[in-house]
This record gives sequence, structure tokens and C-alpha cells, in this order.
Amino acid sequence: MTTLFTGRESLRVRGERATFVWTLLTLPITIVVLGWVLQHAISWQEIALLLVVAMVYVSFARGRLLGGGLRVHAGQFGHVYAVVDECARRIRMPVPHAFVRDDPFVPVVAIGIGEPYAVVLSAQYVEHFADDELRFLIGRELGHIAAGHTRLTSLLSANGRENGVIALAFGSWLRRIDYTADRIGLLCCGSLDAAIRAIAVSTFGSVGRKVDLGAFAEQLKELHQEPSLRMAEWTASTPYATNRIAALHRFARDPLYAVWAQRFAENVSAPMVADARDAVYAGFWRRTTAFFVDVAVVQAIVPAAAAVQQRFTPSPTATAVLKEVAADKDTPSWVASIMNVASSTLNPSTTTTLNNGHTHVVVAGNGTMWLAMTIYVVVLVSLIGQTFGMMVSDLRVVGENRGRVGVGRAIGRYISLVASLFAIVGWFGIFRRVQPYEKWSGTRLVSGSAPVRS
Repeated sequence: MTTLFTGRESLRVRGERATFVWTLLTLPITIVVLGWVLQHAISWQEIALLLVVAMVYVSFARGRLLGGGLRVHAGQFGHVYAVVDECARRIRMPVPHAFVRDDPFVPVVAIGIGEPYAVVLSAQYVEHFADDELRFLIGRELGHIAAGHTRLTSLLSANGRENGVIALAFGSWLRRIDYTADRIGLLCCGSLDAAIRAIAVSTFGSVGRKVDLGAFAEQLKELHQEPSLRMAEWTASTPYATNRIAALHRFARDPLYAVWAQRFAENVSAPMVADARDAVYAGFWRRTTAFFVDVAVVQAIVPAAAAVQQRFTPSPTATAVLKEVAADKDTPSWVASIMNVASSTLNPSTTTTLNNGHTHVVVAGNGTMWLAMTIYVVVLVSLIGQTFGMMVSDLRVVGENRGRVGVGRAIGRYISLVASLFAIVGWFGIFRRVQPYEKWSGTRLVSGSAPVRS
């Protein structure tokens, strides 16, 4: 699945990865500009919280599709099922789930930050496409999955709809990956005419059948003659349809297309790619990277965690009040003793401050940090099998049988982790690919690209 996008014969459009890196480097500037435009200072805490919420939201996608969509199978939308199966064979990847849902805006979209992935088609569009057009559209979405695009695009928009803020921040990269996906779609359908018709119908609906595609493609010349007309594309998450068609024409003439077209044709008769592959267990450095990324995320989400080292000084007013009450001759001796102890034992980590009649309790930062960390990892691992740090490091938590980890085993995993560290045995196994606590809890940390059995 990865050979499509690596090496000298990679199908990624030139500059896709460089554009992604540049997008990340310029993201702080983009955030500042957006904050100024929206008259709201966007903090890193808000961004981190949105990422975690997005991951949880995407994890619920399958439930929403099962509850409000139609699963595609041989007996229901059989022609769509056949296309999904054929495209998966051509790309040499496991067949994803396919659903049909009511969505008037997005004809087809791939979602998922890990197995199981899903391709979702709009009920309002699916019957408008011929089979060769479906091969292009479904093929390009499988291309997004195979290239790893959906791991981020699903967080940016779980339903595939365009968002103005996201388009401004990530639009350059989103437009670039659409060109890569179009290449896969063209190779799956094998017809430039079908690919162009699919773009026309998905852009204009049923009216796309009546479009003079030759005249439509000529509109690109006007865009090139007046550069200012191209600026609107910079604020969109998808390229102009005219640019996509022009890019497909160029790719169809490229020798790379001929090389891959032959391979895709041969793959149709090849055995289906199995859903399960040998697990690649996580090593020490990937585990460490994931841990520190997660710590940074939790510190950003919980303001108290970001100030773990901050020392709070008890209010002198509180100490003075306690001593004054203890010295009062009318105060019972046992109460005076308590007051004296309290005034002498006030400490920075847990302090009660009396000020202007109000009582403020400051909770120890370390406790808040680790409580938040525990909730964060248990919720995300039980729901989607990975935290944000694991996603960045391409890792995933699974059971011994490669199945999903529920709430019970997620809790057991981290209780076992703490127990192994207190029992010392955990420290001797930190460089092992299967840690002692993982054997105790029946869980494993594996490569995120390894499929998970439902």
C-alpha cells in the first residue's frame, strides 16, 4: 500500500510533503492573523482541546454511519460495492467499509484516522454517477486513505465539508493532496473522459451532464490571463475544477501514468489484500515520542498542568487571622491548638487563603496533571485505540488478538503500567517491544498502519 507513494515512481504530486511542512511552520503566523481577523486570541490550549475533541468526534463516526447511514454490501448498492472492491484490488489495500448517507454537499468522502476506514457516498449523488465515474471518485478516496491523508483531514473535517478557517490554515496542503488523489482515481477508472465527467457531475450535480467540457476546460486560459482571478482558490480547500482537469491531462501524458496503469490493470486479478498483517511492535523511541507529545497536549489543555512548577505563597492575611483567633482568650484551648497548627503548616502546594471574606483553594498542580493525563489516555485509547501522541508517532493500542481495546482493558493497561513501575520490574523492561504491563493487561502497542479487527 505504501509503495504507491515512495521512491522514484511515487504517485504523490511534487511538493506535497514540502507543502505540508511549510503549512506547519507557518501555522503560528496563520493563527495570529486569524485571531486578529476574528477579534479573538486563539490560544494553544484551545487548539489542543479542539484536536482531542476532533479525535473523539471522529471515533464516533462509525456509530453515526451505522445508525444513520446505509452500509454498502453485495445485496445493497451492489454496483457500488463491486466498485469499492475493484478499486481496493487495484490499489492493493484492504477493502474499507462503505456507506451511503444523506448529504447534499459532499458527493463522496473517506474518513478515518486508523482502521477501520470508511468511504461515504451521498444518497443524493450516488445514482447520478455511471460505474466508470464511481471508479474515479471512489478510487481517489481510497488514494487518500492509502496516502495517509485521512489521518489529518478527518480531524480537520469529519464530514468532508469545507470550513473557511481550515481552508485558510491548511488550504495549500489540502489542494495539493487532491491532485495526488485524482491521480489514483484516474488509474482506477482508466479513462480520462470518465474522470472529467465525474468531476463535472460532482461539481455541478446532474447539470454536469449538459456541460460542454471542452469549453469549460478553456476557462482556465482566462484564469491564467488574469492572475487576480486565481486568488479565490487560495482561500479554498479544493482546487478549481478547471485546474484539476488540466492536471489530469498532464498526468495522462506522463510516462509515469503508463507504468502505473499497467500495474493497476494486473492487480485486478491478484488475490485480495488480507485485512491483518504482522504487527510491528513499538520501540522505545516511538513510545517516548508519543508520551512527550501527549504530555504537551495535556499541559496545553489543563492550565493548571502548565504551571506545575509554579509555587503559591500563602496569604499573610490568612496566617495572621488564624494566629489572632488562637490568641483570643475566649477561644477554647482545643480550637486554639488547631489554629496554631494550621497557621504553621500552610504550604504552597495546598493553600487556603482568606481574603476579603472569600475562600480560595489552590489544588496541587501535579495531581491535576496526572489526573488529566489518566482521563485523556483512557478515554482516547478505549474509543479509538490511540492518543494524539500515538497518532503522531504512528502507533495504536490493540488487544492480544489484534482486536479493539475497550474501557475495561484500557483502564487495566494503565493500572498495570503504574503497578509495574512501583514493582521495579517495569523499569527493566522499558526497552522491550512488549512491556511487562502489556502482557499483564493483554494489550499491545503496535504500528498505527496495522489493521485492527472489528
